[in-house]
Amino acid sequence: MKRILQLLSLLTAIFIAGISGSYAFELNGFADVSFIKSTEGADEFRNGNFAFGVLDLYVAQTLDDIEILSELIIEEGNELDLERLTIGYTFSDALRLRAGRFHTPLGFWNTSYHHGVQIQPTIERPEFLRFDDDGGILTTHFVGAYLSGRVKTAAGAVEYGAMIGNGPKVTAPGEVEEGSANALQPNNTSDNSIGKAVAFNVAVSPAAVAGLKIGISAHKAEIKSDGTVIDTDNADSDNDLTTGADSVNVDQTILGTAFMYSTGNLSLSGEYFTIINSDEVTSKDYDVNAYYGLITYSLMDKWIPYVMYETLSVEEADPYVVSLGSVDTEKLTAGLRYNISYSSSIKGEYRDIIDKDGKDWNEFAVQWALAF
Repeated sequence: MKRILQLLSLLTAIFIAGISGSYAFELNGFADVSFIKSTEGADEFRNGNFAFGVLDLYVAQTLDDIEILSELIIEEGNELDLERLTIGYTFSDALRLRAGRFHTPLGFWNTSYHHGVQIQPTIERPEFLRFDDDGGILTTHFVGAYLSGRVKTAAGAVEYGAMIGNGPKVTAPGEVEEGSANALQPNNTSDNSIGKAVAFNVAVSPAAVAGLKIGISAHKAEIKSDGTVIDTDNADSDNDLTTGADSVNVDQTILGTAFMYSTGNLSLSGEYFTIINSDEVTSKDYDVNAYYGLITYSLMDKWIPYVMYETLSVEEADPYVVSLGSVDTEKLTAGLRYNISYSSSIKGEYRDIIDKDGKDWNEFAVQWALAF
């Protein structure tokens, strides 16, 4: 039934995109193919492997001042995921109301770079900013209502966003195998927590410093597991789906700061997040800290070398990070992007990764991305 509904969603999106007349929807999308080789991990990674990324299809249109956006992802295994579906109304530049499924207003990366990798500067998102179903530890999607706007003042431009929606949950992964971890899920059709999740972000572009943008953001939610979570300490056993294994019940607070600065061909950006998990069972608080810094330099608008450093620091006793399989990680990425055109690029990267045990390994990756 799930596959049938997913297929119907895809066919409906394609049908709507083909409607003629003044309300015609335009179908757009992203696609990418990559090659990656690692000095650690399973044979498939050591040998090097080609892989297609995601086929990202989205439609957007305004119907009598009502804005509609739908983004559908076709992933590995031909799985269909409805990543964004929003209905909105713009009262003015200072006030816009939307309802549906969005990207959570945390920082700059998660609100600027969506699922099409052509628009982001690197091949992959920072580890801690991976999407909910791809090993991320931040709630990158939410379902609810969202107010946002932009106000120009003498001191500079101010952007804001505020949301209220379903709290996320921790659930079993789509496929259980050795080394599996549980995943975050934004509760698309229900809410298994008592209160609603809330979040906000504010960004300022000061007139006194051209090219600078600084921001703060926060997210507050109660996060519970849904009873299907796997035992991450024994993910290949016969009792992986035992109810209550690695159960999670935390009050979570996320606090973040971010900045972007561009001058000439040089761009600098970075984000820092603190995640405070208050365990309802033991009444203990655990802290998770993560940040990244990115430097890019544009040469003739075609060649863009970049360097990114990121780190994730967790407390191993935190039931939230244990259930999600998160560990201390440090990564340095050096890459080069070549813009074939405005809608296509090739990126090559070298990554040096250090995990919690001090193991140091390397990855080499190439990606060809396209927007259409």
